[in-house]
Amino acid sequence: MRLAGLITFVAFAATASPAFAATHQVNVGNNAFSPAELTINQGDTVTWNWVGPDTNHSTTTTAEGQTTWDSDPLNPAPNHAIGDKFSSFFQNGGTYLYHCKVHSFMTGKIIVAPATNNPNPPPSDDVAPEFGTLSVNLKRRVVRFKLTEAAKVVGKMRGPMRKNLKLSAKAGTNLLKLPKKLKKGRYRIGLTATDATGNESLVARVKFTIG
Repeated sequence: MRLAGLITFVAFAATASPAFAATHQVNVGNNAFSPAELTINQGDTVTWNWVGPDTNHSTTTTAEGQTTWDSDPLNPAPNHAIGDKFSSFFQNGGTYLYHCKVHSFMTGKIIVAPATNNPNPPPSDDVAPEFGTLSVNLKRRVVRFKLTEAAKVVGKMRGPMRKNLKLSAKAGTNLLKLPKKLKKGRYRIGLTATDATGNESLVARVKFTIG
């Protein structure tokens, strides 16, 4: 297979607003989450960092709840690179249990304290996710892109084959998998990202040719 034609990218910058919520860090390595229990405030974000030396772990919710996440959906045996990150935004208060789907003994807990009444509350999040560098690697069958924040990404693929591709994307670099078997012809994909508060990005478009 070869890549032909022009790869195009369309996106527009959004105006940044001050950040009031906090981002908390959890390390993944040595067969444990550290810290294993974390208390945060409603509206905060948790970022898991794969620090190794062991990296064959996921962070996955134990049960259904108002906030659910899975760093490796549809992958029962993930193996990350050292330095990988995954983030989840906690909009609702409560206690959230999670685990590693490869090692059942690896468990963690996120306690989200409900927001208190504030006479001067911070402005709501009205900034949409923004796409960065976008490229297609047909040999690996992936679309590579950067994103300004964690969000749900949908890629509408149109051409000789039509398919909606989905990904729970993290802030930073992401890989959206393409179908392994693609019919010959010209394709286009329109990517949109929706963050935890419902802000939707402008469409980022990419074109490629299978021939």
